[in-house]
This record gives sequence, C-alpha cells and structure tokens, in this order.
Amino acid sequence: MAPGRVGATTTFSRMDRVAPFGRWPSPLEARQAAAGKVSLSEICSDGQSVYWLESRPDEGGRVVFVRAEGDRVVDLSPEGVSIRSRVHEYGGGACRLVPGHERGTFAYVDQADQRVWLHHLAVEVPIALTDEPPAGERWAHGGLDASADGEWVVAVREVHRDDADSPPRRQVVALGARPGNRGESVLTQGHDFYGAPRLDAASARLAVVVWDHPDMPWDRSSLTVIPLGRAVDDATGRRQLVASGAPWEVEGGSDVSVGQPVWQTDGSLRFVSDRHGWWQPHRDSGTSDGPPATRLATVAAEFHGPDWALGQSTMARVGADGEVGANGDGGAAGEVGAADDGTGVLVARMTADGRDSLVLIGETGAGETAGAASPPRPLPQPCVSISALCRHGAGIAYIGAPLDGPSNVWTLEPQPPQLQLKPQATPPATPLRPRTSPGPSLATDDVSIPEPFSFVGRSGRRVHGIVHAPTLRGTTGPPGMLPPLVMGCHPGPTGSVGAGFDVVVQYFTSRGFAYAAVDYAGSTGYGRAYRCSLWGQWGVADSEDCVDAAHALAGQGRVDPAQMAIRGASSGGLTALNALASDEPFAVAVSWYGVTDLLALAASTHDFEAHYTDRLVGPLPECRDLYAARSPARRPAEINGSVLLLQGLDDLVVPPEQTRALHDALVGAGRRCEVRFFEGEGHGFRRAETVAACLEEELAFYQRELGL
Repeated sequence: MAPGRVGATTTFSRMDRVAPFGRWPSPLEARQAAAGKVSLSEICSDGQSVYWLESRPDEGGRVVFVRAEGDRVVDLSPEGVSIRSRVHEYGGGACRLVPGHERGTFAYVDQADQRVWLHHLAVEVPIALTDEPPAGERWAHGGLDASADGEWVVAVREVHRDDADSPPRRQVVALGARPGNRGESVLTQGHDFYGAPRLDAASARLAVVVWDHPDMPWDRSSLTVIPLGRAVDDATGRRQLVASGAPWEVEGGSDVSVGQPVWQTDGSLRFVSDRHGWWQPHRDSGTSDGPPATRLATVAAEFHGPDWALGQSTMARVGADGEVGANGDGGAAGEVGAADDGTGVLVARMTADGRDSLVLIGETGAGETAGAASPPRPLPQPCVSISALCRHGAGIAYIGAPLDGPSNVWTLEPQPPQLQLKPQATPPATPLRPRTSPGPSLATDDVSIPEPFSFVGRSGRRVHGIVHAPTLRGTTGPPGMLPPLVMGCHPGPTGSVGAGFDVVVQYFTSRGFAYAAVDYAGSTGYGRAYRCSLWGQWGVADSEDCVDAAHALAGQGRVDPAQMAIRGASSGGLTALNALASDEPFAVAVSWYGVTDLLALAASTHDFEAHYTDRLVGPLPECRDLYAARSPARRPAEINGSVLLLQGLDDLVVPPEQTRALHDALVGAGRRCEVRFFEGEGHGFRRAETVAACLEEELAFYQRELGL
C-alpha cells in the first residue's frame, strides 16, 4: 500500500485548555444534533416561489411540503399529514406541483395510506385521486409527475398482495386531476420496476425508465417512450389518458444505466446515460426514427447518482428555452411552450473527486462533439454537496451543504440573463431557510472542515476519503497524545460519503475525536468502473478499503492506532462489522440498523433489493458459502472487539431478527455486545429522540470501550 498525504497536524495556542481526547466540553448536545438533522428533498418552483419537502426529526420525522415566502418558510401540507412514498421502500417523488390550477396546488402521497391526494391551498380538505385498494391488496405510489395543463397526475403504483408468495407488481397510472376526468388508467405495466415517468408538453408521450430483476437501476436500465392518446370511459363518460401506440427504446443495454428523462419544450428528450463510463447528459430527438442521441458533456465526471429513490433531479435547463414540468425536472409552471431558439444552457450538478459543484453546459444539440466543444464552466457557490436542483425564474434553486454549515435551499441566478457561456461575474447564492449557526450551539470556529485524502490500497485500486480533525475553540488534547479515530462507513453500498457539513460528524469532532469516511469500492461519483468494482466483493473489498484507510491515517500521525472505532448504517453496518473481524486496527464497531447476515438478507429483504446481492456477492444457491463467510452473524468468534447494535423494530429492509441473531451469537462466543431496539423506527431513524438516544449511547460506548 502506498498511502497518500492525509494532511498536516493541527497546532494550538499556549492559551488552549488541555482536555482528554473524546471528552472535550462540546456545546453540541445529542438532542441538538438530532434535531439539526433536518432532511431536505424534492425541490421545485412555479417560477415565483421555491418549494421543497422537509423531514423534521423534532416532529417525529414528519415530512412537510413548504414554500419560501419572502424571508419566511410557510408550511403547505394539510395539518397532521406526513408526505412520503413507500414505493421500493425508499420512496421518492412523493410531491408534485400541478400547473393549470390555483397557484401552489400540489399532488402528494400520504405516508399513512399511500394514496395520491390533490391539495388546493384555498380548500381545506384534500381530494383523493386514488381509491382505496381492493381487499387483499396494499398499494404504494411515488414518482409523481403532472401534465402541463393540469389535467393529469401520473404515478408509479406498487401493488402488494396479501399472498406471501406473490411478488409485488408495478405499473404507471394516470390519475384525473379535474372533476371531468376523475378516475385512473394504466399507461404501462409488465416490467418489474418503473422510475421517473415524465409527460411531454402535450401529454402525447410518456418517457419512463424501466428495469427488471436481477438488475438494479444503476447496473442496467432502459429509457422507453410510450405514445399516448385520449379515450372516454364507456361506463362513466369521463376522459382518460391511455397508451395509443408501440413504445420504443431510446437508450439501454447490458452495461448501461439511464435516468432523469426530461422533455424539452421543443419536443426533444434529455436524459442521463453511463454508456461512456460516466453518468453524462444526452439529448434525443424524442421520435422513434430520429438520429442517435447527442452527448452533451464528455468530461470524466458524474451528473447523476444511484436511483435509490424516485424523482432524482440534478440538472435544469435555463435561458430562453425551457423544460416541461412543474418541479423536480427544473421546469416552471407557466413556462411550457417557451421559444426554443437554442440559447439555453444546462445548469448541472457535477461530481468529481468526491465533491459536487454547479456547472454550466452548452447545449447546441448539433452532434456528438457540439455540446462538448466548451467544457463545463463552474459556477461560484458555497456548497460541496448538492442533492437536487430545479429551474427558478431566470436561474435555479438547489439543495446543498457547504463545508461549514448545514444543508439549505439556495437560489442562484447566473449572469448574464442570456446565459451565454462567457466569463461573467455571478451573484452569490442566497439561502432561503433561516440559519443562525452551522449547527445548534456550534459556532463557525468549532466546525471541523474535512480534508480529502486518497491512497492505493492492497487491491491496487485508488481509494478516496475525507478526514476531519478534532476541533473545538480553545481546546487541545494532552501533549504528545493523538486523537482516537471514528471511521464512518456510508450506506448503500452503492452510495458515497459527501463532503458537506454533517452535524453528527461535528458531534464527535467537537468532543476530540478525529472522524474519517471512505468512498470504498463500489462507491458512486467515480465512474461506472469504480461503481462495479464491488461486484463479487461485497463484505471483503469495502471492509479492506476502510482498514487500509485507518492504517494510512495512523501512518500519517493523525490518529492513535490503538484507539480506533468504526461505525456504519445499513450496508455500512456490514462493512464496519467485517472490518472488526480483521486482525486490526479497530477495537469497536457500532452498527445502526446494519446488515449482519447476508443469507438472511437475501431470504427476507424486500422486492427492490431481492437480487441486489446476486452481483455484489454471487447467485444463490451456488455461492451460499461466500454469503456465510461474509456474514458477521455466522462467524461471531472472528469478531475482534466490542459491538454496539442499534435497531428499529419496524425495519423491513433489515428485519430486527438479524440484529437479535447477531447479538446472541456474539454473546455466545464470549464477545462483548450491547443492543438497543427502538419501537416505531424503520430502516433509517427519523425521530429526534431516537437519534439523540443513539448518539449518547454511542459516545458512552466509545469512551468506555476505548478507555477515554
């Protein structure tokens, strides 16, 4: 292994107080850190105001649709309603502005019943767009879209039958959004999965991403266009939107992943494909007999992420021409049908070297090299992690986190208004949500700023990560001592770390811990080859990369090699526990609703991930021995350290039985293991009191087991 430079040692003033590492007097309490983990998603705009979903831990994880009104954030959700989809269990696309109605009208999925509702702000009672499912079935909806005229809302429907032997089936349905067309019709079905259904300006074509078992959407998927027409229901006399012709495939293949279809106002179709090794934007004519799609950017960078949830949006076309839609795809209500004179450009999130940026991309559409003639031009703005963006007026709105403060909603209007690709000054981005400090009770000078590092691990592959030094104003550790390390393993495992501010990381660094996170094999943001490098190696390569990173940090004199902990959530829990099974260097592991038994996971997990392990480990039953060898619950005697398990009792992705089995196996093998279960929590803790209790438990566990 050839470790890279990790960073310089922090120096302190003579006036600094000396306190033991891991016990610094941080002003950030667990309950404040938990309440500060507000999740923002599904940003949209009507051209005048910006809207988004906001998950609030201090309201029990309730998800609320809000609008920025001047300097205020106003809740729009019906009282007591939490907006969340359960399609594929991870949901997404749970809310959609519906143009053609009163301003602010939106369709949403009620978390409680998973039905689609239409809410006019001037009417107190929402209107149900879907009926109750028939007896013996349970429905979920997500991936919402709305027609430009407000006549229709389309959704992915997931149908579960009470019969345990029947797998869920999925379809795309059109729901009437006006009294004259109330009811529904099925636009397409037959594939195992559907994502991102999008209507063109005339509701004459539906673009939708499809994939089938055993593929995950980031491994292999296709983009299909379905011609649409109108019909009248014989029984009710109501208008219906129906499929009316043979569909055609725009993009797909055995080694191709696609996403984010967006109709342009000139009738063309933009989408993302990794055909060339990176998720890059393409533009297609939108016709069945048109020329091949044009690649709009050829830079070796990612413009898309894994579709764990529906409704991903990382690009918006701005300028003289526009896009069709009312929110996630960047369009704005009232802008459909704007002139398409070719002067518009894309504003896109671009991921490279572990950080996100916003860039301008020329979009002439005149051939494979035309869009790439001018490389993407960075837009000055403060965020290094950007989750979503949309068109807003003459510019964009986006959700992003800077290095030194929590995630926020920002607006940015690149200059000049015509958005020609010329060097021009751009006004600073403006945050829309109130923000008084980087984190509750945490001043800017208390924030630990991450430093990137990379090294070549034992596999010969370059591994990437970030490290945070312990940071608290006026405080230093004992002379000659090095701080303990907490290493975080991101979930997924098809995911990434992200360099933006994380209040949980600051909870530990402000107490005198160093905190590191690794984009191990299989992580996203480094191209398809890196994403596929975990195929057949899950439970091995990911843990080895984390072990190698810990050695690299210790070798650079940044952390105490005798005081190392590793933590992870979901699949990151498996990575952490398998790292603890190596001979070194970690002494403890903490797993938040983590995978513990791959065989049990394959047998009991939900349909979306039913074959996820086929590529990550191997097909069953042929590879049964590999599954067992990489499952901590099946080799408890090899766990070399103490373990803390934190688990929700309502988890459908990693059932609590897995956690109970690991605990019993570890205790039976003479290992120290503590476990705590939480009622009402599923896969991903949402309640502030749960997160606070877990952080307090985890901190005490480190202090006790590492001897701090």
